[in-house]
Amino acid sequence: MKKVFTFVLALMAVTALNATDYFFAGAANGWSNNNDGWKFVEVDGVLTLEVEDLFGDFKITENGAWHPQHGAAEGGQGVALGGSYNLVKCDDSEGEKDAPANCTILFPDGQGEGDWRYANAKLTLDASNPDALVISLVAGTIYDHSAAPKTYQIVGAFNGWDAAGAPSFELVDGVLTVNVAELSGTFKIIEDHAWTNQWATNWETGAGLALGEPYVLGAKGDQEPANLALANPFGGFKNAVLTLDISGDDFVLTLVSGEFNKVEADWFIPGAWQGWKCDDVAKMSPVAGAENTYELLLAEFSGEFKVVYGDWAVEFGRAKGSEDTWTVNTPLELAFPCDNMIPASDEVYQDVTLTLVVDYDNVAATLTIAVEGQAIENIQLNAKSIKRIENGQVLIEHNGNIYNMNGAKQ
Repeated sequence: MKKVFTFVLALMAVTALNATDYFFAGAANGWSNNNDGWKFVEVDGVLTLEVEDLFGDFKITENGAWHPQHGAAEGGQGVALGGSYNLVKCDDSEGEKDAPANCTILFPDGQGEGDWRYANAKLTLDASNPDALVISLVAGTIYDHSAAPKTYQIVGAFNGWDAAGAPSFELVDGVLTVNVAELSGTFKIIEDHAWTNQWATNWETGAGLALGEPYVLGAKGDQEPANLALANPFGGFKNAVLTLDISGDDFVLTLVSGEFNKVEADWFIPGAWQGWKCDDVAKMSPVAGAENTYELLLAEFSGEFKVVYGDWAVEFGRAKGSEDTWTVNTPLELAFPCDNMIPASDEVYQDVTLTLVVDYDNVAATLTIAVEGQAIENIQLNAKSIKRIENGQVLIEHNGNIYNMNGAKQ
């Protein structure tokens, strides 16, 4: 009986150890909280993480989410080579998700100037008490990253914006070159798998990247450059080959080759009304019989929003820097690239029909936010009316007459 009991206890311990997935999320991996390459895995009964390059602030997350999270009691505290640190878990005692301070990777005093990091680092995590994790830095070789050659990567919607796993430019015949199997959506160029330095949309032109045309990138200054898209963001390139010229004052990116294909994706209208998520609640449906026309019916609608193709791959909205606001029952010409659409009032509209008409060839889109109640009231319809969509326009048929959503007779 004792052996059986001991076996059961051991089995329970192993089950408990594997019940939660713990991830390292910090500066070293672009603050990704669910990167499988930064997940602690069991090695000889010990949760272990081995990475090529370790530095900066971090937290430990659970199951790929930001809550709960484990960090430091105070900023500046952390773990050094050969040492351990007792992590602090966020406090939910009063129903609030109080985040602890960032923990940090520490280096010996007296290292002097330099961008110090650990190469081939090994971390372990003691999760026997899930509310008081203990992290240890078991191995690693200190080096000065500022003296090492810089590396450059392309990161974007095509790889889930995973900075740590972004493909790097490599020297091919003396030219920095990268191959991307499926290049679509928006993207940026980053340095050393980190977000510290970024290059993307040209600040002056705002143009997209076209095949065979060298593109002068905009660099990060006081603010980040907008994500760079292809000249036609509705398409993508298979087996894309890109080169990066860093010899001058500006970085120049060129899409050298690739097989163009249209990327099929859904349209969404994420915004303040539903938490800015590209989910089924915000997904538009194709309108039968109306080419490139999509519709979303909502009980209520208000606030800021964007119109998005795919999962934040391509965004349409208000022209950048514009002070335009959106109103109901008026066709809205959407811009790309863009800022959020801003409402003209704080009113919450009911029984709303959002209709989107897209010109894929010319990268243009028009959105109409139709409020049926207001339109019917404006034209004073007392009998039953029929609403339908023709050529992307919402129409109301009443007593043999047809009106648009502004109440004008057609």
